[in-house]
Amino acid sequence: MINAAKSVQYFGVFLLVEGLLLITIPNLFLSLFLLSASDVWVRVVGLTLVILGYFYFRMGQENIRPFLKLTTHSRSFQFLVLAIFVVLGWIHPMILLPSGFEFLCGIWTLLLLKKENS
Repeated sequence: MINAAKSVQYFGVFLLVEGLLLITIPNLFLSLFLLSASDVWVRVVGLTLVILGYFYFRMGQENIRPFLKLTTHSRSFQFLVLAIFVVLGWIHPMILLPSGFEFLCGIWTLLLLKKENS
């Protein structure tokens, strides 16, 4: 398994944990980012993160290179959109903390892919 695949696996574990926290203790978890959960949709998002985390983990495990590259695109896009939401005043800026972590993980994966291709 290449290092970029391992980085995607680690990110998959991060998504799984994040999703499980949103499902089980959404208000406690979101309070860390000055947010709150008042609707079941937060738990639905948690379920989605668990499913995505599983995909990330398994695709990393299987070393699916096109998926590894695509994750760098999606994580960058997610950060950009959330930053726009913050600028528009739709969400609290603290959301950029976990999103920024995801963005940095995407950069890490991209750098590992470039290193392995050279």
